[in-house]
Amino acid sequence: MTSAGIPIFPAGVVKQYKNPNPPEIASMDDFNFNKQANSNPETTQFGTENPNILEHKVLLDLKVWFEECIKDYLDNEMTLDYKEFWISESWLNKSWPGSHQSMHNHGNSLISGVYYHKTIPEHPPLIFERVTANLDPFVSLRKHYKASNQNFTNKIGMPAESGTLIMFNSYLYHGFGVNNTKEPRISLPFNVLANLSDRDSFKMDFVKQESWLESK
Repeated sequence: MTSAGIPIFPAGVVKQYKNPNPPEIASMDDFNFNKQANSNPETTQFGTENPNILEHKVLLDLKVWFEECIKDYLDNEMTLDYKEFWISESWLNKSWPGSHQSMHNHGNSLISGVYYHKTIPEHPPLIFERVTANLDPFVSLRKHYKASNQNFTNKIGMPAESGTLIMFNSYLYHGFGVNNTKEPRISLPFNVLANLSDRDSFKMDFVKQESWLESK
């Protein structure tokens, strides 16, 4: 008798959450988008907009649901022992036809999420990719698998489905291909920091910044 294969030392954990009550956002015109170079999406991240877009009044209910999902991810997927967590930054991305998102990771946070506000089935999926150092430590087998194999592949795609949140470890590289449709692909990414519970070993505490609204 043989047991099923057990994946070991995975690169990270990706988990999907489906919002039972997706909020309606009346107009994207309420937010200040700015263009990025290299055909990347328009974003609210690097302009004059609130650096934590979830503090916007029309997004507060969404923030509450995000926090429920974050708690589940920290408690049940990472089994992390922590004192507190918070969403450190959040922003909107609008991918117009012809734009794409370059592969990148979020080195300034612990876990991240992407919520899809407005998408269609034809929009490109979110792609996670293992970096080169972890791909082929010995003989390359990438072109020889008979079928898709999530335990050994270097790329995994997650559909960009409206009302769905994808949570993942911030160090995972991700991006998406060219939007070849006529409809914009609108998403809300965010980053999360947490202060860990006291242990005998070394630990690092983060400082929670003052709310953007309170500083006005």
